[in-house]
Amino acid sequence: MATTSSFSKGCFVFKAKLESSGQSPRKKARKSSNVLHRSNGDLDTSSLFGKCDKSSMEVRQDSYKKIWKLTKKKSEDIISDSHKQLLHDVSQFVSENADSGQSSIPTALVALGVNLPDHAAFFNLLDSTLNTHVSPFVAMLNSKECPSLKNMVLKAIQKLTSCDLIDDDAEKDEEADEIVPVRSSSKIKTFANLATWYSNVVIKTPLIIILQDLESFSTQQLQDFVLLCREYRVRNKLPIQFIMGIATTVALQQQLHHRTSVCLATKSFQSRPSIVLLNHLIEQLFMKSSVLKLGPRLMQLLLDGFLYHDLSLSSFLMRVHLIIMQHYITLPVSSLCCSMTELKDRMKQLGAADLDLYRQLPSFMKFIENNRSRVSLLTDDKEFRLFLQKSLEDLDSYSKDFSLSCRILHCLSDGMPDALFGKSLREVYVNFLIGAESEDWDRFIQLINISTSYELQSRIQAALNSLKESDVSSALSDFSTSLVLFSEELQRLEQAPDTDAATSPKSPNVFVPKGKKLDKFELKAQLLASAKQARPTSKFDEIKSEIVSWLNSHLTRQLKSPTTILFHEVFYAGSQVQSSWDIVPWIRRQVQPVPRVAISKALSDPASYLGCNCCSSNGQGSQLLPTMPDLCIVYKLHTECGRLINLYDWMLSFNAIQQKDKDNDNEEIEPIIQARFIRAVAQLQLLGFIQSSKRKTDHVARLTWGV
Repeated sequence: MATTSSFSKGCFVFKAKLESSGQSPRKKARKSSNVLHRSNGDLDTSSLFGKCDKSSMEVRQDSYKKIWKLTKKKSEDIISDSHKQLLHDVSQFVSENADSGQSSIPTALVALGVNLPDHAAFFNLLDSTLNTHVSPFVAMLNSKECPSLKNMVLKAIQKLTSCDLIDDDAEKDEEADEIVPVRSSSKIKTFANLATWYSNVVIKTPLIIILQDLESFSTQQLQDFVLLCREYRVRNKLPIQFIMGIATTVALQQQLHHRTSVCLATKSFQSRPSIVLLNHLIEQLFMKSSVLKLGPRLMQLLLDGFLYHDLSLSSFLMRVHLIIMQHYITLPVSSLCCSMTELKDRMKQLGAADLDLYRQLPSFMKFIENNRSRVSLLTDDKEFRLFLQKSLEDLDSYSKDFSLSCRILHCLSDGMPDALFGKSLREVYVNFLIGAESEDWDRFIQLINISTSYELQSRIQAALNSLKESDVSSALSDFSTSLVLFSEELQRLEQAPDTDAATSPKSPNVFVPKGKKLDKFELKAQLLASAKQARPTSKFDEIKSEIVSWLNSHLTRQLKSPTTILFHEVFYAGSQVQSSWDIVPWIRRQVQPVPRVAISKALSDPASYLGCNCCSSNGQGSQLLPTMPDLCIVYKLHTECGRLINLYDWMLSFNAIQQKDKDNDNEEIEPIIQARFIRAVAQLQLLGFIQSSKRKTDHVARLTWGV
């Protein structure tokens, strides 16, 4: 919008009512907003699961809690392990420079990448690590709480002295090394007071100042703060150290000018890229022995949001949490989405109505259409119960074999040109989960055919190492045995290369029918065919042909997408395409919202959001009712106008709708109607649909067209 000035300005005061409880309205609002949250920060989903089918509500809610608890613990362990080395290096740097008498301020520059939502979690871990192992004097600052240099200095001093260690004569005589926490004094407001306070500290540990978002601080403010800290470090011997969090090195060059950088003794630290952590996260959460997995559409949706939006692992995990919760809330068949040890007990709890829900799954209906001899499964509950249990067990076993087969294929195709199935294991898994193209597989076979003996041996050995690290099922035990045999044959061939010399072929003969002339294209084709037949065959070529034929017959069977298996809708979230159970559109609206579309829908059809009958248009979207909110009426009227809207005509139309059900012949507009109209127009301008026009003072310009 070109301007944000409103048509009307005013100040409204609402006097709060005093209640007998004596609790402030702010605390009540905070309490009501936390109704759905438990004390540990987890979402209380009992009210959400209360809308589900009561027969399986408790079972599905219990499964949701178990799976999310396990998923959350795994993700936290992965993220903390990834930061462990970086935390150790930064802590070691601070400890080594604790007693240095140099005039420059030791500064650790921690490059964390552009995934800004994940920075807070790292700095919280760093704060606790430094407090435990290095120094209790840590001040963590961000740009939001430090708008000026004065606020920055006060916040730093306040946090540095919040857990101070003052010299206590009574305690010092008994135990000189004991740390005694004392309440900080409010008189410490300058660096001079801080120097006096630090001279009375028992244990001289460094004063660590952490700047979380260096790019968000103003350049002049940062320069003055650094010069101020350096002055008191030199004059009063304050052991001040900096830890600065940066997203890119380009921003570092813009923020730290030469006058500032000469005051710092910097050392750079680099965190692991978030894409590497994402690969590890998907491998641990969905490729290994996990109960609930993501279907192809949801997996692609999550990856698009991560790779093209914020590169944030915390946002990725919040979306995963939303998917897990919605899978168990929406799908009645998710009651059997559990571990195989619990499957038998839950199968016994299923009634006839529950079994009918599983019969309605698209994968089962397709199975019946292709196998008319199994029609009895539609009527015989006992037979169908056994068939369902056996199918779910087979699906769980196949999912494990599918993940392991993707790992093996990644070892065989790693380093090949064009990265046919992806450069990482995560890309290979997603490609085959969606359904890899046959052209990529043909290209992979061609590259295997032209591989040398050493390359083939190293790829097979890498695949065998992957099998040894994982639990190999019976379906892949033959696979492992065959790979071992191929590896042994290649080793024997390398040890005795001269024993299998190839025989020289005879010159190829081209057969030309009598009385027929061949053009150059037909002659070239026949020469190539005859040369291929006369090609010398060696022992290595025979081994390669055996490997290729074996891969085409065995590996392809294990790489079929699990979403083509019977009852895959139970374990793979988002693979359900039935309209009533499909959660993908709802998840997409939550994780990739379009604000303008949502606002337009709310203003066009307020009943869908308010849930009332007075605003319902009964299927007629253009109908205007006086019971609708004023903003909705004004919005619908403005969609019928052109680029410029006359305010007086607009107000007349608004008044006509308000007076529709009243027998009032008075043409004068009531003041209350005028006030309501002005307020609605101001709200519409605030939402960005209109703006004031400079051409005509009594007109406004329309800014949006269509949805």
